Amino acid sequence: MKIIALLFFLPLTLFSQNPLPFSVGEYSSFDISFRNIVVGSAELEVQKNDIDSIGNSFHIIGKGRTAPFFDWFFKVRDVYETFLDTSNVRPIKFIRRISEGSFQKQQFYNFYHSNELVLVEDTSYAISKITQDMLSALFFARTFNKDSLVIKKSFFIPIFMDEENFLLEITYLYNEDILTEFGKISCLVFKPLMQEGRVFQDGEKMKIWISNDQNNLLIKVETEIWAGTINAIITEARNLKYPLSIIK
Repeated sequence: MKIIALLFFLPLTLFSQNPLPFSVGEYSSFDISFRNIVVGSAELEVQKNDIDSIGNSFHIIGKGRTAPFFDWFFKVRDVYETFLDTSNVRPIKFIRRISEGSFQKQQFYNFYHSNELVLVEDTSYAISKITQDMLSALFFARTFNKDSLVIKKSFFIPIFMDEENFLLEITYLYNEDILTEFGKISCLVFKPLMQEGRVFQDGEKMKIWISNDQNNLLIKVETEIWAGTINAIITEARNLKYPLSIIK
């Protein structure tokens, strides 16, 4: 498989996994807007893993929903959960429950990295030992080593999604200061090349802003779709592991 061959070129020196830039209690929320109208919200929270008796693991939950007014037209209630082994920043279990209008979907993945397998119901799929799920990939990417980043250069993260392996290519573009409700925050700007799908048809038109401090916190996401630009910008951040660097 081509994806397995490409993994030999994955620059793991980009990632400094100890200490992690996030810890239990971290919470962030975002307003999602389209043409300057807030159409929904999202939140990310890192919790203690109280579900499984797995040591050194976090239970991370991501939620997205439409604003009440837009529920009348297209109601969205999406929940993503990953159980992350903090010793190597790899997922143990992934749960996805999405409800978007009349479309409903649930997924449950159990990862067995030592065997290079993921179990989906009664079917197993081959993966690499460093494969991530859709949510854990964000937190894995946050462990990057800034000293190893080079502008216009890419790094790759293998992801298992929708019963398929693919590589997420992330290119470091430039630095930019972003104005938020907390003040101005210095950010690193990246371009993820997403797999084509129902909504994101061109990954080159998506950008993400990560705080240029010890948190490597997600600050903003901008995505162009056929109808215009969707923006998600942070509105709340609490219990961060390090103080958020605000430009005076």
